[in-house]
Amino acid sequence: MADAVIQLERVQKAFRTPAGEIVPILDVDRFEVAAGEQVALEGHSGSGKTTLLNVIAGIMRPDAGSVVLDGVDLARLPEAARDRVRADRLGLVFQQFNLLPGFTAIENVLVAMAFSSVRPDRSRAEALLASVGLAHRLSHKPAALSVGEQQRVAVARALANRPRVILADEPTASVDPGHQQQVVDLLKQTCEQENVALVVVTHTPEVAEQFSRRVRIESFNRVLQQLAKPGSVAEGGDA
Repeated sequence: MADAVIQLERVQKAFRTPAGEIVPILDVDRFEVAAGEQVALEGHSGSGKTTLLNVIAGIMRPDAGSVVLDGVDLARLPEAARDRVRADRLGLVFQQFNLLPGFTAIENVLVAMAFSSVRPDRSRAEALLASVGLAHRLSHKPAALSVGEQQRVAVARALANRPRVILADEPTASVDPGHQQQVVDLLKQTCEQENVALVVVTHTPEVAEQFSRRVRIESFNRVLQQLAKPGSVAEGGDA
């Protein structure tokens, strides 16, 4: 994929249990997302979705393979360099928002800018908050905002540094079902306006069906494919 902003090749990741057992989590031959593309990544709990996001973001280093984000192979970089690339090229939206409780809405966005190589831009922070419907709530701290408004601040913060990609991990998990559609629409519309690729991890079919590209992690994570084979441990066999 010539215009890919995310490109994983031969990525493997495993964890060691306290007993010393090696447990494979990811074995991905190839996974790509194009510039500006919007993708819903589905899979059951424990299927490795969050681990995959952490590998793409450079929070975790793979045991093998390449993780190319906007032309940079994060797997080859030391931790400090990965942090810099993440700050400049990636936006993250978390389940619990992770807003700083002592900071106002606009300060939460400005703090995100402070970690990048670009100087904080108050006018952009104000414009982003206005674009998510919070122009009148700039000076409010998270405790004074509704859950939906906190999620909007989190989306604005993720876009602060003009990223190439936004990764959203179960972004509707903390909002009630009646507001899930608003969150999805907000992410999709703001990313389209900013020409940012969007990957949303979800186990909710109603969320996934809003995306033209839906991918199940089972379709490309060979760890899960192996577990699903007859005779595997997952199927009650001895292997």
